[in-house]
Amino acid sequence: MKTIFSSSVLPNTEEKKKNRWSVSITVLILFIIGSIINIPFSREVKRLNIEAGKTGIKLNDSVMTDLTTIGISSLILGMILTFIGLWISSRANLGAPIIARFFSKKPISEIINKEAVLSSIFLATIVALILLGLFEIQKELYPVSGKIPRPSKPFYALVSFSAGITEEIMFRLGLMSLIITGIQFLNKVDYPSRKTIWTGIFISAIFFGLIHLPLSKNFVELTPFTIGVTMIGNLITGTTFGWIFWKRGLLIAILSHITFDLVFHVIGTPYT
Repeated sequence: MKTIFSSSVLPNTEEKKKNRWSVSITVLILFIIGSIINIPFSREVKRLNIEAGKTGIKLNDSVMTDLTTIGISSLILGMILTFIGLWISSRANLGAPIIARFFSKKPISEIINKEAVLSSIFLATIVALILLGLFEIQKELYPVSGKIPRPSKPFYALVSFSAGITEEIMFRLGLMSLIITGIQFLNKVDYPSRKTIWTGIFISAIFFGLIHLPLSKNFVELTPFTIGVTMIGNLITGTTFGWIFWKRGLLIAILSHITFDLVFHVIGTPYT
C-alpha cells in the first residue's frame, strides 16, 4: 500500500527542455489517434439513439466524413492542448516525463519506473471495483428507468483507449496544468504548492464530470439523481487520475485511465 502513494516519476528540467518538440509531436499524434479511435463508438451511440426514436441526430453515411472531420478538429485541438500543457504551463513542472525520457536514449530500466506504473494501474483497478460495487447498490436501491440501450462491449473496449488518451491530454495535461500555472502567476511564485496542485486537480475533475453529462444524456434522462451520480463518479475518477498525473506524469495517467475504463465498462456491467 505504501508503494501506491510513495512512488513518483519526477520531471527532469533539462530533459523536458531538450526534448520538448519531440514530446509535443508525440502527444499530438496520440491525441489524434485517440480521437479517431472514438469514431466507431460515437457512430454506434448515434445509431442506438436514432433507433430509440430520438430526433435531431445525424449519422453520416460515410465513415470517411467522420474521419476527415475528427482528424482535422483533433489536429487543431491537440495543437492547442499540447501548447498549453507543455509550453505555456511548463512552470507547473508537470507534463510527460516518461515520454521525454524515451528521447534521451537512456536504458529502458531508467525510463520506466515499474513500481509507479504497476501501483497506478492497481489504484485505478481498485477505484473501478469500488465504483462498480456502488453502482450495484444504486441499482438495487434507486433503479433508473427509461434507459436507452448502450453499445456492446467491443465498442467500450475501443472507447476505453480513446478516452484514456484524449481525456488525460485534455483535462490533466491541458486544463489542470493551466489552472495550476494560472494560480502560480497570480501568486507570483516559481513552484506550485501542494494546495495549488490540489486546487487544479479538483477544478479539472469538476469539469471532467461536467463533460460527461452530455454523454449520459444519450442513455438516461438527466435528473438531479442521474446528474449527481455522473458528477460524483467522475469527480472520484478525475481526482484519482489528477493525482497520478501530478506524481507520475501523462503517460502513466493515460495507462491508468485506460485500465479503469476496461475494468469498469468492459469487465464490469455498471449500467445493466
